[in-house]
Order: sequence, then structure tokens, then C-alpha cells
Amino acid sequence: MRIAAGVLLIVASIFNVIAGAGYALGGAAASYGSEALAKMGDEAVKASGTDSAEAAKSVEEAKAALGEVGTMGAGLLYFGYFLFLMFVLQIVGGILCFVKKGKMFIIIVGVLSIGAEIGGIVMIAFGWTNIIGLVAGVLAVLGAMSIGKDAPAAPAAA
Repeated sequence: MRIAAGVLLIVASIFNVIAGAGYALGGAAASYGSEALAKMGDEAVKASGTDSAEAAKSVEEAKAALGEVGTMGAGLLYFGYFLFLMFVLQIVGGILCFVKKGKMFIIIVGVLSIGAEIGGIVMIAFGWTNIIGLVAGVLAVLGAMSIGKDAPAAPAAA
């Protein structure tokens, strides 16, 4: 079970680094793009020279919508950074599964892997890569529980 957990953690880490790059890039584009569009809207209103209440209302509505887009973009950006961290943690956790060391670290990585997959499902959508990450996290926790149980007994003192 530990070997399967190690292999699946490494496979899930590859998916996470790719998804992390996409989330970080898309989140940064949405966050910074919404700020730029809000500034352009202000400049367009100033350039048109219209002071109507209707124009001001529509600009405020657009700014509110862009603010929501910016907030979601920032969330995706930080989730992408979290997936970059998970990439490293899952590689190390997979290696530790192979060498039967770091029981508590593997358990923490397994729980974080499950959390990362649930976060991705909630934020975006459910996909087949989420299944691999969830199974890897569960197997990592279960496999880590077996570390230390099959250790040979200590020799008797002379």
C-alpha cells in the first residue's frame, strides 16, 4: 500500500504543478486585469465628460463586478501557489513512502492532498485527476499507519 501511495503521490504532484501553474496564471490575469479594466473605466468616464447619474451608476456596477472578479482571481492565484507547495510536499511524501520513514509527515501530506483536491473541486469542478489525488491522499494516510508496525523486535539484552 505504501508503494502505491508513493507512486500515486508523485503522479498527483505532477497534476498539481500543472494545475497550479494554470490557477496562478489565470488568477493573476483575472486579478490584475480587473484592476486595469476598472482604471480604464474611470478614464473613459472622465474622457467622455458626461456627468449623468445613469453613467455613474453603470460605472459603479461595473466596478463592483470587477471587484468580485478580482477577488476570485486572487483566490485562484493563492490556490495555485498552494498547489506548487503541494507539488514539493507530495514528491517528498512519495519518496518517504518508498523508504518507510517520516510517518507523521506522510500523514500530513495525505491530509493536505485530500484538502487540495476538495479545494479544487469546490473552486472549479470535479475531474478525473481529482480522483487520483484523493486516492493518493487516502493511501498515503493508510500506508503511513503501517510504518513501524513491521519492524523486527529488538534483540534481548545479554
